[in-house]
Amino acid sequence: MAPSIDTAFVEEYNSDVHISFQQLGSRLMGTTRKGAVRGSVVYFQIFGSLAAQSKSRNAQHTFIDPLHTRVSATMVDWYIPTLIDDLDLLKVNTDEKMAHVRTHVGGLGKKADQIIIAALTAGANASDLGAVGEAMDLAKMLAIVETFSTAEVPDDGQRFCAVHPKTFVQMLKVSEFANADFVGTESLPYKGGMTAKMWMGVMWLVEPNIDITTNVATNLAWHKSAIGHGVNKEINTNWDWENTYSAWSAVSCMSMGAVGIEDTGIYAISTLTTA
Repeated sequence: MAPSIDTAFVEEYNSDVHISFQQLGSRLMGTTRKGAVRGSVVYFQIFGSLAAQSKSRNAQHTFIDPLHTRVSATMVDWYIPTLIDDLDLLKVNTDEKMAHVRTHVGGLGKKADQIIIAALTAGANASDLGAVGEAMDLAKMLAIVETFSTAEVPDDGQRFCAVHPKTFVQMLKVSEFANADFVGTESLPYKGGMTAKMWMGVMWLVEPNIDITTNVATNLAWHKSAIGHGVNKEINTNWDWENTYSAWSAVSCMSMGAVGIEDTGIYAISTLTTA
């Protein structure tokens, strides 16, 4: 049986998946140290910090050996397979192709965020900046900023904090975060929906994939250089005509892994929330 759907349908679908994933896919991929990987494991190098020293006149330098170490993440393959029945396309008045695009993009984007969140959680510093019996408030938000600065985490616009939507609602009750008298009309968190807001040098993100255990949300704060996300294969879609199903099969896939690099740049903030 010859396929009755134009070849351009397949080519356009592949293009739409790539474009949509860049625009609407993962919330967190752009907040990590990203590495392109050829192989089953990605390594992220860690270069230790150095302190300045003085010396007396005409004396020799005391040379310092910076610490060199590395962490690794194993690549894991992920797939989303779907079928589009050829004759069904003649019976619906919706864009079935774009519906599959959104499904593939959403599924792989969510999986990417879950992988990054798991790596952040596993690599977080032992110090929990929150309290399991308390909601997110101004004191905890300022503690995040203070801890970053005290730990000499660069204040370069690459500090992030991902919070559960319920936690973000708690933050909206903090005047210093949400009131125009403090942040100006251009920085209000309500503009453009609950997505992200720069405040006190930290980009605050709403992330529904944040872990909740019983009634405690484990929100996460990190610097971009403290978390590594390796991508073995960018999102790719393959099309085939399935004669036994009289349908097109579409399989989208990615291969990726993540790991915490430096725990002084990753912190958990536990807050009380609804289960």
